[in-house]
Amino acid sequence: MEQELITLGILFSFALVGGILATKFKQPILLGLLLVGAVIGPKALGLVHDAHIMEPMIEFGAILMLFVLGLEFDIPRLKKIGIKAILIAVLNSALLTFIGFIVSVGIGFDIQTALFMGVILAFGSTVVIVKVLENKGMMDRQEVPLLIAILIIEDIIAVIVITFFSGMSDKSTSLLSNIEGLIISMIILVVAYILFIRFIKPVLAWLIKSNNSEEITVFTALGLCAGFAYFAYALKLSPAVGAFLAGSIVASLPNSKSFEHAVAPYNLIISSFFFIAIGTLIDFAAIMDNIMIILVLVATVMITKIVAFSGLVYFFANMKGDKMFFSSIAMFSVGEFSLLVAKEATKFNIGVDLVSIAAAIIAVSAILMSFVINYSDKMYAPTMENMPYTLRKKMEGVSSYVKSLSDELDINNKNSEALKSNMGKTFAGFFISMLLVFGWRRLANYLVESGVSMSAVNTGMIAIMGLIACSLFYSVYHSKKVSRTFAEIFGNATNTRNAVQNRKVVARAFWAITNLSIILASPFILFMFNAGRIYIIVPVILIIILIYQISKLTETATSESSDYYSTSKKFEYSVKNHNSGWKI
Repeated sequence: MEQELITLGILFSFALVGGILATKFKQPILLGLLLVGAVIGPKALGLVHDAHIMEPMIEFGAILMLFVLGLEFDIPRLKKIGIKAILIAVLNSALLTFIGFIVSVGIGFDIQTALFMGVILAFGSTVVIVKVLENKGMMDRQEVPLLIAILIIEDIIAVIVITFFSGMSDKSTSLLSNIEGLIISMIILVVAYILFIRFIKPVLAWLIKSNNSEEITVFTALGLCAGFAYFAYALKLSPAVGAFLAGSIVASLPNSKSFEHAVAPYNLIISSFFFIAIGTLIDFAAIMDNIMIILVLVATVMITKIVAFSGLVYFFANMKGDKMFFSSIAMFSVGEFSLLVAKEATKFNIGVDLVSIAAAIIAVSAILMSFVINYSDKMYAPTMENMPYTLRKKMEGVSSYVKSLSDELDINNKNSEALKSNMGKTFAGFFISMLLVFGWRRLANYLVESGVSMSAVNTGMIAIMGLIACSLFYSVYHSKKVSRTFAEIFGNATNTRNAVQNRKVVARAFWAITNLSIILASPFILFMFNAGRIYIIVPVILIIILIYQISKLTETATSESSDYYSTSKKFEYSVKNHNSGWKI
């Protein structure tokens, strides 16, 4: 007990030192905490070396961090974010993961390590970015609300990725069993969340409202956090995922703001201990041994942000001028969720100190972002001057084209509501069919082991197959509705009223998007099958096919617009001649 108290005293003292250092150099506090954690850890001065204290602190800190993140994730707020922020966040995270994966394989890492490397680069840091922009008086810029919305979505994507890794970490079972367990556990957790929202949340809301006590709100929230965290743990998922869902439930309860205010001091303490505890895992020797790899990965983040993220906000959010450069530079900083991913990687025994590498990438990217953000306007001018005029005009045309389509999707009208409804039903039918397939496989094995006759099991299988067929038919039926609705939205956005032409363009776009999705998901697919590095050729081939698909899609959209325009002109000409003939 004496040793534990001494350890806590050291942590408190050095948390103060870390905070002072961060404030002195105008950097986010997490950088100072990581630094002092590394200094006092067992791989440096050795002032703190009790793993049995550090590990629970890391786990508990992760649970509370995800719980506080869940407080920002209430459904009404997510709906207000808009399709643009969601699309940019998903594409940005996926592109960074894929490019980081390819670069890591090129450096010489195996598929498993390369995937973790890519995922570590994928998420921006809300804490760092907001802090730096506040210090520089840039929070009032027009781009900031969209960037914060993108960061919130990226945090949610990070939760999903952590769930994936936690579900795949059991190496004692087969790949199929791991996938089955992951899918069934995730669906059970989501179903429990929906049932809780539907039936139990009203009771909690009434209880809190009738008592009108801050203490009741706090204890209810913490009880939900502990309950959902344990439920996720029982399902062999990360407890932090359950805490995240509990936080989203609390966000929708009455007086939730008072709970956020009440828990804020405790969150600061726990998150500070979390970053210091993670810092104790950092090895300066490992950083020096991998310094070139760290610099290559930081350069990968910077180049991808400048090229890809600038393009995403240019095309989907219509950010032109220095706005797109400011947005891409502001997103340089790699986020704190990368530390959770790196910590999750330790369960796979990949043989690389990813925690040290991730911490170094976070520090370097944050410092570079803080320095370069002042020169976003100066970077824009020479870039535009050196860009060919034809390319610039083509980019402006595509940007206007995509903006009209995204604006049409953002409008709450009959078509957009029908699109959201049918997409939800399509995914629901698909996930129900997956649950039936994997759930029945597990249940059938259990029934056979319990002595149930094979005839009864086969009868059940026939019934389950019928349900699977019905759910798949339901999914396909609504997916066709999605295609038709999207064609109508496309027609409204481009002022093209030919339904057949619109559906043809949408069909080509669908196959291109499907191929892109497979390409971006290929690192996870190769990871699940424990594939060798030679299989990197598969996404490369798919990229070549995607380039061809995009060229054909562009050709189809352009030619059909020209045909439509030409047909309209011929019709106007014939009508004019016909009318002049009548006059004669």
